[in-house]
Amino acid sequence: MSGFERFMKSNKQPRLNVFYTATRSLLDENGEPLEWEIKPLTTREAEAIRLDCTSSVRTEHGMQTVLSGDFVPKLCAAAVVYPDLKDAALQDSYGVYTPQDLLMEILDSPGDFNALAGFVREQSGLDVSAAQLSEEAKN
Repeated sequence: MSGFERFMKSNKQPRLNVFYTATRSLLDENGEPLEWEIKPLTTREAEAIRLDCTSSVRTEHGMQTVLSGDFVPKLCAAAVVYPDLKDAALQDSYGVYTPQDLLMEILDSPGDFNALAGFVREQSGLDVSAAQLSEEAKN
C-alpha cells in the first residue's frame, strides 16, 4: 500500500460512542447511576454549532465577534445520544423545549454539567475551554 492510499476513507478508524455517568441524581432499579451514551462530535458538527452561536456586536471599539453562552450546552446536547434529549415526553417532564435546556435541567448541578462538558470536549478532541474559544472568536 502506498503512502497516499493510507489516507483513503476505508483505512480510517471509526470513533466509537462511549458511556459516561453524568450524574448521581438519576439511578437505576439497583441504585446505580444511569449511564449516558456520548458520541464524539465531528469537525463539521462542532463548527456548525460554533457558527450558530457566533454573532457580531457593535461596541465602542467597533464590531466584535462573540460566542453566545449557548455554545457549550448546544455542544454537549449534540454529543448526547442517550438519553434522547429531543424526546418530547422527556422535555415535557422537565418543562423545557430544547435539547440544551433539557440537558441543563437534568444536570442541574454545575459540577455535573461542567464535568460532562469536559468529557465531551475530550472525546471530541476539543482540548480548549469555552472561554478560550470565545476569546479566539473575538480575534
